[in-house]
Amino acid sequence: MAVTTELKGIKVVLDLEKGSQTVSNCNIAASNESLNALGKAVAGLIDSPVEAIVRVEETILIEE
Repeated sequence: MAVTTELKGIKVVLDLEKGSQTVSNCNIAASNESLNALGKAVAGLIDSPVEAIVRVEETILIEE
């Protein structure tokens, strides 16, 4: 039985010095560069140093 995947959504998780922050519902067509820029912009608003910017892809597993 084959299993395929379908991209459901993209999130950006910011690992900050003060904890973490998640930005949900990102455009699934967004490039890594634009998601990185988004992460830096949000971190600037929070005024906390960024330790890492993580791209999280949510996929649906479909049994065929």
